[in-house]
Amino acid sequence: MTPRSCMRMAGTKCAGVLGAGFALSGCDLVVMNPSGDIARQQADLIVTSTALMLLVIVPVIALTLWFAWRYRASNRAATYAPDWDHSTKLELVIWGAPLLIIIALGAVTWISTHKLDPFRPLDRIAEGRPLPADVKPLEVYAVAMDWKWLFIYPEQGIALVNEMAVPVDRPVNFKFTSTSVMNTFYVPALAGMIYAMPGMQTQLH
Repeated sequence: MTPRSCMRMAGTKCAGVLGAGFALSGCDLVVMNPSGDIARQQADLIVTSTALMLLVIVPVIALTLWFAWRYRASNRAATYAPDWDHSTKLELVIWGAPLLIIIALGAVTWISTHKLDPFRPLDRIAEGRPLPADVKPLEVYAVAMDWKWLFIYPEQGIALVNEMAVPVDRPVNFKFTSTSVMNTFYVPALAGMIYAMPGMQTQLH
């Protein structure tokens, strides 16, 4: 493959990435603009995990491009060492840095998995705002049906179809089930995704 064809291929890929970026620019980033405390913590987890992964991805890509340019065949000034095959310091950096990042990712994932457990009752309204002891969570039974959702409010004695209303600054305890097939309940501005399946009950706080 000639240098000209490589440049043409790189230009085509770059144009594809830019085109995808323009196409996605009209999407609503509701996940990164949360309205509830759980969704806020999930958005922070996404940002933290992405930043940790970029600590590996960005240097690897940058060094790959730099090495390809620095040691290209036409660069006669580059050091030529055909017998070189090992560097202990380089091996420590190559394996040590990703290992530390993986350990950090594992710790963050472990803590967040337990902290954001959908069955775990909420203990705060927002960061720095603990849940008052006299505030009782609102119970909502969500039943997935064919082509619709039924939301039952047992305390209020009412039910809504395909519409849901929740109060401000009050935790909500959802209990899910299904009358037929498995369905997915997902309100990205409030919390994560949860499945509703017939014959069983799941929860989401």
